[in-house]
Amino acid sequence: MQIRRRPEFTEQVVRFRASMPPDDRKKFLRLVDRILTDPEGPDSHLAYTTDTVTRSAWEDGVMVHYVVTTFAVIFFELDIYDASRGFNEY
Repeated sequence: MQIRRRPEFTEQVVRFRASMPPDDRKKFLRLVDRILTDPEGPDSHLAYTTDTVTRSAWEDGVMVHYVVTTFAVIFFELDIYDASRGFNEY
């Protein structure tokens, strides 16, 4: 049985999420939901070669870095990559 961990967000992620356009926010929330279902699944990647706990995942131009703990997934970095609007627009 797989435990569904609770999401936790750093202040930086919360501020960024609040400033996102509604469509981007929906993409972000879909990605968070996917990660919470299987945080170490095949759609995620180790973010750094020297770190075995920090993971990254992306979908539709939304990228997050997060750490998986026993009871939570802590999202500490959020970014949007959209070449038509420019990178790191927010």
